[in-house]
Amino acid sequence: MIYFVASIVLIGGLGLWVELINYARSTNQGDLTSVRTAVATFFPALIGSTCLQVQIGRFQKQARAVSFLSLLVFAVVGFWLIFDRGLADRTVLAIGTLCSLFSLWFWWVANADNVDLYDDEPPNAATGGEDTGRPLGGDLTEFQA
Repeated sequence: MIYFVASIVLIGGLGLWVELINYARSTNQGDLTSVRTAVATFFPALIGSTCLQVQIGRFQKQARAVSFLSLLVFAVVGFWLIFDRGLADRTVLAIGTLCSLFSLWFWWVANADNVDLYDDEPPNAATGGEDTGRPLGGDLTEFQA
C-alpha cells in the first residue's frame, strides 16, 4: 500500500501535483490548460506502462487482450482530451479523473500477485517459505502411528 501511494500516486503523478499547486498559487484562476494537459497525460502513461507489464509478464491471454484493448481506448481518450480544446474544462477534468482512477485500479489489479509488493509474508510462507532447502522446525519423537 505504501509503495502504491508513494511511488505510483505521488511520484508517478508528480506532473499533475505540480500543475495543481501552480494553479492554486496562480493569480489567474481561470486558465486550466496546464492542469488539463497534466491530467490527460497521467492516465495514458500509467495504463500504458501497466499494459506493457501485463503483455511481457506471466498473465493469461484474456488479461493480455483486456490490457491491449484498454491501452487503445485510453490512448484515444488521452489524445482526445489533449487536442480537443473546445471541450469544457469541467468535462476534461471529470473524464480525466475517471480515467486516472481506472488506470490506478488497473495497476493495482495487475500487481496484485507481485510478491515484492506484499506488506506481509508471502502466502506460501505456510509451506516453508521461499527457502525450501532449510530444515523445518519440530520433530516426530512422540508421534505414534
